[in-house]
Amino acid sequence: MKILTNSFPTNMPDAEEVSQGGPANFARLFSAQIASETPHKWIGLIFSASKLKTIKLKKSFFFPQREYFKLYFPKKLFKEITLAENFRDPEKILQAPIKKIISLILREKPDVVFLNGFGVFNWILLCAAKKTDTPVVIQHAGIWTKELRLHKHNYSLVGRKIMEQMEKESTFFSSAEVFLNTWSRDYYRKNVANGENSEVIPLPFDFNSFKKNINSRHKSVFTGVNGKVRIGTIARWDDIKNHKALLALSRMAKRKKLPWHFYAVTKIPDAPSFEKKRRAYEKNITVIPSLNRTGVSDFCKSMDLLILPSIFDVSPTVVLEAIATNTPVVISQNVGYVHEFVKHGAKNWVINFKNTSKSLTGIKKIIKKPMPETLQRWIVLNHDSKKVFSSYLDLFNSVILDKQRRSISSQSQIALPETSAVEA
Repeated sequence: MKILTNSFPTNMPDAEEVSQGGPANFARLFSAQIASETPHKWIGLIFSASKLKTIKLKKSFFFPQREYFKLYFPKKLFKEITLAENFRDPEKILQAPIKKIISLILREKPDVVFLNGFGVFNWILLCAAKKTDTPVVIQHAGIWTKELRLHKHNYSLVGRKIMEQMEKESTFFSSAEVFLNTWSRDYYRKNVANGENSEVIPLPFDFNSFKKNINSRHKSVFTGVNGKVRIGTIARWDDIKNHKALLALSRMAKRKKLPWHFYAVTKIPDAPSFEKKRRAYEKNITVIPSLNRTGVSDFCKSMDLLILPSIFDVSPTVVLEAIATNTPVVISQNVGYVHEFVKHGAKNWVINFKNTSKSLTGIKKIIKKPMPETLQRWIVLNHDSKKVFSSYLDLFNSVILDKQRRSISSQSQIALPETSAVEA
């Protein structure tokens, strides 16, 4: 089986950088699994919007069972959509990169196209697959429409509407959709589009490997405040991650003289416009720069409680990292694991962070308490890497076989009139 998918520079087997973000980390794990334990081939396509005036596609890297192509195209094409003032057909705007990918598909002949997450780049790949009648499986790593609306200040109104329509098309152009949990699928069906063929396959996570990364010698870095409850978060500096709620919580805890100390693994932008927010945040919360995988393990293990007050977060890896290190974790009502938390006895670990006083009270109730073992067992079992990747390969095979059946059926129907004529 040949799998063509969007990829990232950090996913190269010899890359020195650590994969950042859910889709990039997923691709790193899945491609490694493909190469080490299957006979299949992984074809990664890296998009690069640049100042170049021409479209350029070239093979950049080749490894056993894995090869990577890089597509360069003018950044202005991207802006013609994101900042559009009048409605235009995005397929016409992006016809040049679409044609380049069509040529790649015709040459490499992938059996399936896998869209790992969604955005303008992946829509280009989707269109090329549609035009070559290549089966497409899309993983909804997030809900793009929701993210576009939360960051609407970055786009024109028309541009945002065009991109929202792109996400709807991903449902109807794909052979199958994958959601990371039932919560995100329910939200997508209600607010974006309701497709006919979807599955829920959780994120993969190597719990044993993550546990082995823990290095107790590093703990002192995170536990400088003795005698206090350590409450932490790991989240990019983004409105969606709701750092405002964490700041409000830390301020109230300080006013009430609670023995709590807050930590955040994040990077606050250096721009002058963030200086005031930086001072307020760092006055109440110890900010820790980006950590590698070992550092994240140490951080999670060192905390008494991890919290995710996100405004919207489909499947944050922090929850899995917390479970792996046996650290309790609190989530907001808008984090994708909410159904599983409630179902498996962790309802008290789901908190509404809109009301700071109530969220503080909720944390008081569960602080220092272990999470229900039923939830921990369910997460470890269902997020097991081998189980997850096996489910994806089964799904790929299913859509490939379905295409073959449709092709045979179509050929039979074409042949029927000739048979009828002879018999007549």
